[in-house]
Amino acid sequence: MKKVVQFSLLFASICLFSAPVWGQLTTRDSVRTVQLWGLSPSILAPAADLADRYEPFAAATVSYQRKNKENHFYGLDFDAFYGSSIKNTDAIFGGLTDENGNYIGVNGEFAIMNAGLSGAQITVNTGRIFKPHYNPNSGWLVLQGFGLQQTKISVRNERGNYPQLAPPMIYGYDRLHRGFASKSSLRYLHLDNNERINFMVGLTVNTAFTRSVRGFNVDTGLEDSALKLDLSVGLNFTWLLPVYAKQESFFLTD
Repeated sequence: MKKVVQFSLLFASICLFSAPVWGQLTTRDSVRTVQLWGLSPSILAPAADLADRYEPFAAATVSYQRKNKENHFYGLDFDAFYGSSIKNTDAIFGGLTDENGNYIGVNGEFAIMNAGLSGAQITVNTGRIFKPHYNPNSGWLVLQGFGLQQTKISVRNERGNYPQLAPPMIYGYDRLHRGFASKSSLRYLHLDNNERINFMVGLTVNTAFTRSVRGFNVDTGLEDSALKLDLSVGLNFTWLLPVYAKQESFFLTD
């Protein structure tokens, strides 16, 4: 009986020390696969032809990025643009006002008109972390995206009493432009060791080649068919929700 017990203990010891040893990957010491859902406010300054039409404006971005174990990224960004002022308002809409610069609506009432930028951009992105810092999943990140952009002058009639700037009349004034866009970003990515506080901060440059969709501006009486170089440069902060790969683990054997 004693020999049977000794043999059983020996066999159990061999199995224990020769069995695979499993361990869980951690953000602190391992490069991990992760999906990053982001929400980002931005402030952008227009340049080139875009600066001829608009003042600095804001953007809100919803993004999805996937990072693999080689620290390569690919994903999608959707940017919504919003601005509260445009340039040359008097020149564009001056022909619709009275001698005092007022908009006279139906029944002789004053109309309250506000004009600003509205637009959107969608890009497919790729990139990588080129200098990890803090942990293997955090560091300087370069992203490059390509897609489409649209911008226009949005006229908001607060009282709804000015039909001269309602569709389809507004189409001659709205400077609607569409075209191909490039989005280049340099950001610092922070993925927390404890998976709690995750964010990106950085600089973004949007480059778009656009044309007028209308092809004609009523206020100038001129054709508008030239190719435009619409640039904008901005700072952004992105709050991230990471979704790490399930059962991401490793094992060691003798």
